[in-house]
Amino acid sequence: MNKTDCDIVFLGGLFPEETKTEIINNSVGLIDNAANNLQWNLVRGLDCNLKCPVKIINSLHIGSFPKRYKKLIIPDYDFNHYSNVKDINVGFLNLSLYKHFSRIISVRPHLKEWALSTNNKPKIIIAYALTNVFTDLLRYVKITFPDIITIIVVPDLPEYMNTTNNAGVTYKMLKMLSVRHIMSCIHYIDGFVLLTKQMAVPLGINSVKTVVIEGVSESIEKRPVSGNIFDSDIISIVYTGTLHERYGILNLLKAFMLIDNSNYRLVLCGAGDSEKKIFEMVKFDDRIIFKGQLMKNEIIDIQKNATVLVNPRQNNEEFTKYSFPSKNMEYLSSGRPLIAYKLDGIPDEYDAYTYYVQDNSIEALSNKIVEVCSCTHEYLTCFGAAARDWVIKEKNCVVQAKKIIDMISEM
Repeated sequence: MNKTDCDIVFLGGLFPEETKTEIINNSVGLIDNAANNLQWNLVRGLDCNLKCPVKIINSLHIGSFPKRYKKLIIPDYDFNHYSNVKDINVGFLNLSLYKHFSRIISVRPHLKEWALSTNNKPKIIIAYALTNVFTDLLRYVKITFPDIITIIVVPDLPEYMNTTNNAGVTYKMLKMLSVRHIMSCIHYIDGFVLLTKQMAVPLGINSVKTVVIEGVSESIEKRPVSGNIFDSDIISIVYTGTLHERYGILNLLKAFMLIDNSNYRLVLCGAGDSEKKIFEMVKFDDRIIFKGQLMKNEIIDIQKNATVLVNPRQNNEEFTKYSFPSKNMEYLSSGRPLIAYKLDGIPDEYDAYTYYVQDNSIEALSNKIVEVCSCTHEYLTCFGAAARDWVIKEKNCVVQAKKIIDMISEM
């Protein structure tokens, strides 16, 4: 494999392995594990495609003190994701609203130091994601060092990020101003890594270099299936992820409760704005098992021993055409069958590896669960294995990152 020789900085908000446990322990409420996993997968994929690994300049994507994070001051510290590569986590004052300015001010000197270093290689900065902080930093880089190529990974459009059904008027107003600021920085970005092709239209970047990467499979290695953690007669329906109502989690509970079979179990893992309602529904159906937010290894064990995995996000909102659920990629990588809805942002190549629900009725979801779970264990195992093998081969970190490198080469 021919490797590209260039100097790439990955500007992210991932969790360094050295401090991941501390970050999780200090977080209050929902932790964005999907974003962390995608960033690490991209870094690993980029490293495999480059002669020299990327340098990570990191500014943690965490909640603000004190409501969503227990520490006010985030320190600077070095870490190493690759031998002989000195990465840095840049500290900031983690106070709501002010933290955005603090992060920008703190990161700038590190970007400047890197930009001024001479190694006679093309310099590229890849940022994750389309946030106020990182678009502002890319604007700074492009104005100060015009020859540096600026790339941004767009997992979600800014207007659909960090949204719940409980948002107040003040939050919505600040959100609107944030989106306007982000859009004002768009023309300082040379290339975009999108999760769906439809994202290009609202971003107004049809004439700019883009590449579509729906996500990255969880691992290029197969997950071994261990002994069943459920009783042999139990049919386990599993959902692991964000428990926001707009993602259809309550519809999944309602659909499950229509199934009149004592051998069925619905296992839910995660956190979100539907937790109180979930606790209420658990009181009426003891087949529902709510485990809360778990560590990744625990989630993997539950996933790989499920009868089926369900993503109840429906294709009934505008944002679904600009979204490829990371949950689908994670589920497909598990080796167990996936039940989901065909969102506008999902390419047709995934159709052969997903059981789609026919319509948005609760009954349709319930019927699809029963239909799939009525198949033999051997058939479901073969179906899940085929999906796993395909996604690991076609969507692994090396393959997906090469698309970004190819786009950069064209520049």
